[in-house]
Amino acid sequence: MLRTSLTMAAALSVGLCASAQQDAIGKIQTATAVKDAGTYHMATGTWTRANSPIAQLHGDVLYDNTCTIGFYFGLSAGESMVDSGRMPSSSSPTTATSVTGSSINYLIDGFNIGYCTGEATIDATLAVYQCYDPCADATLLIPDFTGTVLALPGTGTGTGALGCWNVTVDLSASTTGFTIFADCDGTYDGVASLDNFGWSYEQATAPLSGINGGPFIAGDPFGLFTGTACTYGDGTFWSGNVLPGTGLGSDDVFETDLNGLFGGCWFFGGYLSGNPYSSFGIQITGDAAGAPTVTGTQYCFGDGLGTACPCLNNNDGSNGSAGCANGSNIGGASLDATGTPSVGGGVVLTTTGVQPTQPGLYFRADNAVNAGAGILFGDGLRCAGGALVRLGVVVSSPAGVATSAGDPLAGLIAGDIRRFQFWYRNPAASPCGNSFNLSNGYEITVL
Repeated sequence: MLRTSLTMAAALSVGLCASAQQDAIGKIQTATAVKDAGTYHMATGTWTRANSPIAQLHGDVLYDNTCTIGFYFGLSAGESMVDSGRMPSSSSPTTATSVTGSSINYLIDGFNIGYCTGEATIDATLAVYQCYDPCADATLLIPDFTGTVLALPGTGTGTGALGCWNVTVDLSASTTGFTIFADCDGTYDGVASLDNFGWSYEQATAPLSGINGGPFIAGDPFGLFTGTACTYGDGTFWSGNVLPGTGLGSDDVFETDLNGLFGGCWFFGGYLSGNPYSSFGIQITGDAAGAPTVTGTQYCFGDGLGTACPCLNNNDGSNGSAGCANGSNIGGASLDATGTPSVGGGVVLTTTGVQPTQPGLYFRADNAVNAGAGILFGDGLRCAGGALVRLGVVVSSPAGVATSAGDPLAGLIAGDIRRFQFWYRNPAASPCGNSFNLSNGYEITVL
């Protein structure tokens, strides 16, 4: 076998071996001339319409799967498509099918997608999953981003015709801009199930025209379909060119879901057999320099919006994101952290708003209790549980601040996810009479 053939076989191994893979070649439709819809600003729900034939992107290109081949995939009502790819970390190698990234994480500020529809206008919902194993049922995952683009242009003349468009989705001024880890957890593993992200497209507007619209089919890594190869990783910040690329880490396979349930794993008859590559068009932009380091995420608050505190001692929000109110602070105890979330990275846990000069215990556990909503425990909520590890007793300062000692991530490895919490004594004016309380929960993914 030639070296090129070996490279192709390795690159496409996931698509060829996917279990229960079904042939979706019959759902491919021919696109008409593609027009530029302009830019949709997610923060305001407004449009900047374009006059040029190509939508203007912003930021660095972090993922490029724009090697379109003149076809789109028709989705029925309530059906979504889930595709996969990879944003490279700085540990990703440079090979024929890979590029080396520049950070462990990236701040995402926009997308460019292409679609066709038979409706006058449509709404479309997009989602991104930081870690996604191709065809592994995205309905079981919580997306790291989800947003609906409103009033996408369609035929413009009612139903029955076909309109095909590119659109830029701007997240830069929006709270829906988001950060994801490169290679799923910040480290390259060389396995799609451990490195890939996922993204999905669903036409939120029910098709009334009888024409099932959907995203552009894209990718031709070895030129087997069009005769011109679009290399994996081309068009990205790290490739050094602006050529249309085949998405890094993309596979010749994709998932569909229907009305929130797993719909199946599909391909278009096999790329190595001369059929279209089973992937979809998107370009993702952001900051190639990486996102500001975020140690972790607070969860499980005693504010009454989730699980109510034991004796309705919900905090009043005066101490920010915190646990249930205690005898010293109606704002509750707020646990936060600083430092790089790696072993030896200097992570420090700090809890404010506890009763002054009282002992407390930092602990970590595997799980977010009750899906992160917590359960009643003492005067507060137990938010972390399962394989509990005690991290040490500390005594709060006269100002009611408790700071951890030692490395709270000791013994963990990259990719581990742990939940942390602070248990503390509250003998004075205990709201519920149990004399102890807890902070909110805190989740850290180890780099």
